[in-house]
Amino acid sequence: MPAISDQDMNAYLAEQSRMHINEFNSMSSLSEIYSYVGKYTEEIVCALEQDDAARKQRLSFKLEQVVAFMSLES
Repeated sequence: MPAISDQDMNAYLAEQSRMHINEFNSMSSLSEIYSYVGKYTEEIVCALEQDDAARKQRLSFKLEQVVAFMSLES
């Protein structure tokens, strides 16, 4: 198959997004993200601690707070 240009891909994705705009479920998406974060917390925290911008914003600490809070809620 021939390669698709970035412009064509962006146009396709934008159209798909418009077609399915009412199908997005925020709570389901957040649940999926939380499941992923729960499974890979250590790796994500490690990556955040190694990134300068993430360190300046204390993202690893904030993520650990979210995970701890969500663990209390479950």
